[in-house]
Amino acid sequence: MKSSDQNWRRGSKRWILFIAIPGIALLLALGAWQTYRLFWKIELNDFRSQQIMNEPVVLPGKLEPFSDWYYRPVFVLGSFQHDQEIYLAARSFKSNVGYQILTPFKTLDGRIIIINRGWVPEAKKEASTRVKGQVKGTIRINGLVVKGQEDGFMRPENVPEEKFWYWIDLPEISRFLDIQEQNFLIDADNAQNYGGLPVGGQTRVLLRNEHLQYAIVWYSLAIALGVITYIIRRRSKS
Repeated sequence: MKSSDQNWRRGSKRWILFIAIPGIALLLALGAWQTYRLFWKIELNDFRSQQIMNEPVVLPGKLEPFSDWYYRPVFVLGSFQHDQEIYLAARSFKSNVGYQILTPFKTLDGRIIIINRGWVPEAKKEASTRVKGQVKGTIRINGLVVKGQEDGFMRPENVPEEKFWYWIDLPEISRFLDIQEQNFLIDADNAQNYGGLPVGGQTRVLLRNEHLQYAIVWYSLAIALGVITYIIRRRSKS
């Protein structure tokens, strides 16, 4: 009985290590990944914060390199093509569900760019319900240069035939509007529009950063697993 008991204990030790070592390694790797994400977001948020502090400049003909223009304040002169506006779904403002209005804008030098004019409530989706905001003629628009979005596994399909978009697919939007393919758009600033709509200034500048607490959780679990393994092995020797 004593020999079989010792064999069982030795076997259990091996199984504990077999489970604990990969488990600790995995938890440490997850903690390291969250630490990397933490500093990446800190750096990105610092960059964006610095960019938006610049004075607005006229939008140049080419944004080169684009990384220098990302989140830079710019202004353009031209006119909206309101008959081609499209709707970006699932956007809220002060906890109210609505849409953001994306509208082609023809600059004085003949370029067509896309302006995210801002948010409207569901009841004001159609342009006919906010006629005062459909400004005509040459105007100046101030805003931030931003990128479009990339497709992902969980993103729903856009519905171009209904001018309805769940996410900003700039190549597809450009084809739908029959304009040169865009690699950026301008988010209009919070200057008030006639009639109060759309509500500009909807750019999400700072990314949510909760990776520190996630890293602490994973590292704590790794330490806890290490301590539990040590205690079990210690007791198995007694």
